[in-house]
Amino acid sequence: MNPALNYQLISFLLQYPDRRWEEGLPDVKLEIEQITYEPLKEKLVKFVEAVNNSSSTDWLDRYIETFDFGRATNLYVTYLKQGEKRERGMELLQLKKIYQQAGFTVTDKELPDYLPAMLEFCAQVPTKQSNELLANYGGAIWLLREKLHSMNNDYGLLLDALFIQMDVNGVNIDECKQSNALIEKR
Repeated sequence: MNPALNYQLISFLLQYPDRRWEEGLPDVKLEIEQITYEPLKEKLVKFVEAVNNSSSTDWLDRYIETFDFGRATNLYVTYLKQGEKRERGMELLQLKKIYQQAGFTVTDKELPDYLPAMLEFCAQVPTKQSNELLANYGGAIWLLREKLHSMNNDYGLLLDALFIQMDVNGVNIDECKQSNALIEKR
């Protein structure tokens, strides 16, 4: 199994489905077919099948409705964890510093807590470092996963795949679930 490639695949699939995304989808499908770990592969294949069963316009509308208009289902993990609290700004600065220390550059187009950017970072650093980062935000990501599943949203499949990969890498998923419970109480 190639965790870096799997993080990149999930990152790509979580991004805005523009023309570049659509043009890259055939290559992504080929990479998914090469995955040997069936539980992970199954989730990604189901997601791509859902995309293929929708028109480009319908899929774009689904993305916008899910991530751009859903306060509880956006892809900014510190927002899911902190909301609009002042501490969020500090956390964003800390994330940016972590990225810079590892030689990873985040563009000004996205905040460093944007989940696809975070997964790109995780694909480029040692497993221990990616595990620490994902475990730290695991509760917020788990909460997003739960919200997506409660909406019967196909994007939940990608977060299932992410947690499968995190588990294989050694992230304690039970701790992520417990962190989620604390976030929900806020």
